[in-house]
Parts: sequence; C-alpha cells; structure tokens
Amino acid sequence: MATSDEKLMAERPSAARHITQVDVARFAGVSTAVVSYVVNGGPRPVAVETAERVRQAIDVLGYRPNEQARALTLGRSGTIGFVMSEGLNPLRAEFISELTVAANQVGMRIVTANVGQDDELARDIDNLMAQRVDGLLFASSAARADIILNSRLGDTPVVFIDMPGPILAQRTIGVDAQGAAEQLVTHLIEVHGHRGVALIIGDHGFGNPDPRERGWWQALKSAGLGESPLVRVPFSMSGGYYGGLQILAGRPRPTAIFASSDQQAFGLLRAINEQGLRVPEDVAVVTYDGTRLTEFTPPPLTVARQPITAIAEAAISLLGKSVGPAGRHIALQAELVIRSSCGCGPTPPPAR
Repeated sequence: MATSDEKLMAERPSAARHITQVDVARFAGVSTAVVSYVVNGGPRPVAVETAERVRQAIDVLGYRPNEQARALTLGRSGTIGFVMSEGLNPLRAEFISELTVAANQVGMRIVTANVGQDDELARDIDNLMAQRVDGLLFASSAARADIILNSRLGDTPVVFIDMPGPILAQRTIGVDAQGAAEQLVTHLIEVHGHRGVALIIGDHGFGNPDPRERGWWQALKSAGLGESPLVRVPFSMSGGYYGGLQILAGRPRPTAIFASSDQQAFGLLRAINEQGLRVPEDVAVVTYDGTRLTEFTPPPLTVARQPITAIAEAAISLLGKSVGPAGRHIALQAELVIRSSCGCGPTPPPAR
C-alpha cells in the first residue's frame, strides 16, 4: 500500500510544464486565494498550520511566482525609489543597506537616485516615476521638501526621512536630533567638566535653526555657560577640516568640540592632528550620526547614533499606511554611544 508521501509525489505535476498556483493549491488542499495570501503576505491572514502546508507544497513542487505577472496583478512594479543627497556620505550608504534589507523582507527592491542641484532632484523624480515605482523615499534637506511636493507624484506614496517634525498630509520620519545634541554636550560638561563646547554645524540641514544647534545651545544654557564658538561649514569632511582649523585658531582655544555630522568630525580629527594636538587630552570631540566608521577612527568617536535599522523598517512600513490632513510622523531616539574621544577611557576594539 502506498504511503502518504508516495501519494503526494504521485500527485506532483510533471516537471515538463510550468507549476502554477492552481497546482500548489491542489497539492496543499486549499484554495488558490489562500496560496496567494501566503505568497504575497496578505491581504488576509492565514492560519499558521495552513500557511506551513502551502509552503511545503511550494518547496515540493518547486513553484516560483512569476514576478511580472504578480506585479501586473497587484498593480505594482515591486520597486521603491530612494532619492538622496550626499551619496558619498557613509550615512547614506548605511541607509541604502538597511532599506534594501527592509524592502526585501516584504518582497520589494530599492532603486536609488543621488541628487546634487535642485534641477537634478526634479529630473530624478521624473525618472523614477517613469519606472512606475510603488513608493518614494527621500533623504534630503528639509529645504527641498517643497520641490519634491511640487513634482508630478500622482498617488504614489512618499516618505520623508530626516525630518525634524511632521509635514501636513505627508509621511515623515525623524530622529530627536535636538535631544541627542543636548545629551552629547551635557555629557562633555557634566562628566568631563568642560566650560565651553564649540560647535561645527552645516550650512543647511534639518531646519532653521537646525535642531542640533538648538540642542547644543540648550545644554550650554542649562549649565549656566555663556556663548561658545560656532562655525557654519558644509556637511563634509573638508567642511569639518576648515571649520576645525578656524575654531582651533581662536583664543582661548576650546577644550571640546561638537561636530554635527560624522563627515565633519572626520575632517575635524585631521585638523586637530595637523595642529599637533591630541584627542581627547587637548580637545575632546563628539559627533552626531554614529556611522560604523566612527568606531575605527583614532581615537574611536563618542557619538549620538541614529537608529538606521529602525528608520529603514519604519520607512518601508509607512509607505503602506494611510495619511490624514495632519500627516503621519514617526519620531525615533538616537543612542548615546560612549567611546574614548570624549575622555571616557580606552574603547574596546570592535568585535570581529
């Protein structure tokens, strides 16, 4: 007498023809709708045991969904556009990596566009829309939001990343940069006793004033300290370098500097080294962003680390959420990561 496994194999369709959802449904003893729900992750839930039976049928039969047919059926291309500025910024590279993982988890893929000037932004949006992307993610300066919203987006869902607050009728994600900056500067003041902390800040960013500048000023004010040096330079390594030289030339020379981005901090470290100074013995340094490279600088940098994985997952999730007149904003917290650049002692080497 044939076993149940032998019966299943006997019922398996011939490999000579293409396996369809009808074959999977018949093999698993369910409807084709249930197969579709399992393959597409919805829109209706499927009981755990039933879903497992469908997956086993898919494995046994070697079923592979026709992605083009699925896209047409579901009214989607399976792609999400990611528009960013500062493509050489390591923060953007980490965004791409984490967004790719988050998109793959829901069966989507990421296509990117790196923009420079405002006219390039409008052009790249048009190019992505021509590819019939199912959603658009923007990681650009807040000042460019109007250009984006005035583009021909139709009903394509849009998510703005790096937004300090909500935008009317839009999906936005932001990190509490003001709170993170205040925490960094307060650490320098309360733990290490610095009576002044200089700031290197970008010439454009999250708003005017930038929340990182507001956090820096609030920490100084709460500690009863007066004004400290501030320079405005591009969000770049060269900006941090020349901003650092300007601050270090001042008298009295500050004993601590807060760089508002990792790239600025990298340039600042070079400026400090060229002046024959040491970090943190002569000048303590802290920075905002917390990309992986900050773990490997000499010395490793104390940072307020943006939650890149959480931002990526939230961005993909927001694309599928409805949005009302007030907009839909997700606020996340940065993580204070203490390393030796602030003076807290040796930092253990990174794990292999």
